[in-house]
Amino acid sequence: MSRSINVVLVTALLLFAYSAPSYADAGLLRTVQALDEPRGYCLDIRGEGQTLQLDEPLQAHTCKYGGPLDDQRFERTADGAIRAAAYDRCLAAVSLTAGAQLGVRPCGAAATQRWSMSWGRLSPLSRPDLCVTVTGEKGQPAGTPILISPVYHRRDAVLDRCDAAREANQSFRWSLPQERGSSSAEITRQGMPADVASQLMALRSAPDTNAQTYKVYAPQPRVHEASEIKVARNIAYGAHERQQIDVHTATMRRAPRPVPVVVVFHGGGLIGGSRANTTTVADYFASIGFVGVNAGYRLAPDSKWPDGGRDVGAVVTWLHDHVAEYGGNPDQIFLVGISTGSLHAATFVFRPELLPAGTPRVAGAILASGPYTFDFAEPMKGELAYFGEDKSRWPQMVVTGNVTRADIPVLLTTAEWDEARYYGPVAQLFSELIEKHHVRPRYRQSLGHNHVSQLLSIGTVDTSVSREILDFIDRVIGR
Repeated sequence: MSRSINVVLVTALLLFAYSAPSYADAGLLRTVQALDEPRGYCLDIRGEGQTLQLDEPLQAHTCKYGGPLDDQRFERTADGAIRAAAYDRCLAAVSLTAGAQLGVRPCGAAATQRWSMSWGRLSPLSRPDLCVTVTGEKGQPAGTPILISPVYHRRDAVLDRCDAAREANQSFRWSLPQERGSSSAEITRQGMPADVASQLMALRSAPDTNAQTYKVYAPQPRVHEASEIKVARNIAYGAHERQQIDVHTATMRRAPRPVPVVVVFHGGGLIGGSRANTTTVADYFASIGFVGVNAGYRLAPDSKWPDGGRDVGAVVTWLHDHVAEYGGNPDQIFLVGISTGSLHAATFVFRPELLPAGTPRVAGAILASGPYTFDFAEPMKGELAYFGEDKSRWPQMVVTGNVTRADIPVLLTTAEWDEARYYGPVAQLFSELIEKHHVRPRYRQSLGHNHVSQLLSIGTVDTSVSREILDFIDRVIGR
């Protein structure tokens, strides 16, 4: 038997299983094939809650597994109707003609409300030559609640003539129980893709690990489109040319109230780096409905300790005064730092005595692989440039051993393939917070990651770091 015949038979058997008569069916009516939407398209009543549009035509919309489902939940009744139980309305065609729109109408005995579902095709009982059809070649972005990733998509759904050449757009099935219980916030929740993991492992001892890691993530698929984000660029929070931020916000999200704000600070060894390296992080948090902020700061030797922490404070102060204009909640500002960005964020979080009086607090901080102290016997070039050459002052300048504020929630991370010099400072800071200040900081070792891949992964299908950050934010906000 040929492979093509096997495929046809398997497909037919699957469609028969999905279509077998059962009046217990209740769930989502979705396309058998994914088309351009991995979650599939489901018949959908436009809007939800206060925006519900019961009298408007139905659409084919990204299936909302795990979300608010009333606008997609249907049940098949014994008399051949398909009922939206939450609204006591039934699936109806405007007419029994090709091109007719679909809607939900008060349930009745009309032929436009009687349906058969055979071999995956959903047809009026009296017109088996017509099929419910998802139109178009590609879905358009649709309004999406915050935290759902990727963004929802929609297409039109109409009656059209059944056509074997359009089988993918004309085959439906009822959702499966395991699908209804899964989360739509992140399609991939299994962490790092295998191909990325193998590439990062191969780079463990490479002399140019950072540069090669950027190449690994550059082609990785993003969970959002560029059109989902708008950016207000080069907003000055100070007089220096590097004291600028970019504010990233969503174009496709609906939020009933001000949303959390996530501010990312780049690394660079105190003397290099720029916010161009962390644009994708701010993009991601904007794409899920938060306000993402990409922040620059002054570099050594032009700036000296504790200017980095003070720049973080100046960013926070500006956001506290202005982020509401972008839909952000000034009481839910979270810092994200990588490497020396983490050092500066940690200086802000743990040493408020170094900041101007009245500097606002933040809700929490995610500190990834920060050099919170350094080897006083062999300081690196950037450390000498930033902390100066007076060795007697170094112990009082570093974060470890000098924490004076410990009531801001923090998530500390290291990467499995970090250089050894990052582990000691994180361990010291973690121990100091527990033993001296009696708080319980959160810690994660990002398995399979190296120093820069932690933040480079954010916004790709590699959710191993982003989901930890989202969980931390969710728990802080939920306290």
